[in-house]
Amino acid sequence: MPTLIELRLKATWTVWPDTRQLHGLACALFEGEDPEHLGQDKPFAVWPLRPGGLPGEWEWRAAWLPDGVPPARAVTAEVLRVGHVSCSVTESSQRRVSHAGLASGVPLTVAMLTFGSPAYFSQNGVDTVVPDPRLIAGSWRRRWNASLPDGDPLAIGDEEWRATHRLLALAAFDLRTENRDTGHGRERAGFTGTATLRLARGAPAAARRIFGTLVRFAEYCGTGAQTTHGFGATTVSAGG
Repeated sequence: MPTLIELRLKATWTVWPDTRQLHGLACALFEGEDPEHLGQDKPFAVWPLRPGGLPGEWEWRAAWLPDGVPPARAVTAEVLRVGHVSCSVTESSQRRVSHAGLASGVPLTVAMLTFGSPAYFSQNGVDTVVPDPRLIAGSWRRRWNASLPDGDPLAIGDEEWRATHRLLALAAFDLRTENRDTGHGRERAGFTGTATLRLARGAPAAARRIFGTLVRFAEYCGTGAQTTHGFGATTVSAGG
């Protein structure tokens, strides 16, 4: 089941929390020697490493998205490596919820989002740095469906998605453009800050249910492209 994992790390040496090292850490935890490492739809999302309160301390959040418990090493590791630096896990916590639990929550018509790391979208090989509400929620829907078993009744079908996303609008925003290294020797731009998404007045119950489901899932899956590399870290303040 979707699981948020929050770790506090104590480094033995100076850590340079670049994207390549972060992605390597995530793959080591969630994939190990699994040959699916080369797959495109990875079943996890991560936040960038954040400095802790004391020198050498770091905080890290990651999420396991599919049904079932995450790999044991992701929740029981006592020592992790960030690049060549060993880090002790001094504190670990998990928050789990089933897909059914996310889908059965309160229907929503509005939600305020905070993007803690640059979010962007990739369409047919072209990067898009525009807070289009259909792209934002569409990225959640893609990860939601990918995290479910084939044929699962909780999957959001094309027809009901078309009926929902045409009702979405960007109601307010306070965003800025920010660059982040991609892990491939170049930087990529994205938007950070806050944005409010809203369904049109009089949106039917089905649209409000789908929107509520995806808003709650957003904190697990992140927003946009490269969420397995620390892009698109998302928190949500749900409205009514």
